[in-house]
Amino acid sequence: MDKQINLPVTAKSEWKRFLLLAFVALPVVALLLICTYGFIVWFGQILWWGLPK
Repeated sequence: MDKQINLPVTAKSEWKRFLLLAFVALPVVALLLICTYGFIVWFGQILWWGLPK
């Protein structure tokens, strides 16, 4: 059987997790979403819409 060790969550580990999420994970996700949107618009202009007038 698998034994799980439940470690107590400390305030320090909560802060580390929050800072990692706030300053690393969320900006990376936002950047990926913006790049994806830009790629979709660019590719759509090539295939269907053409250049803006």
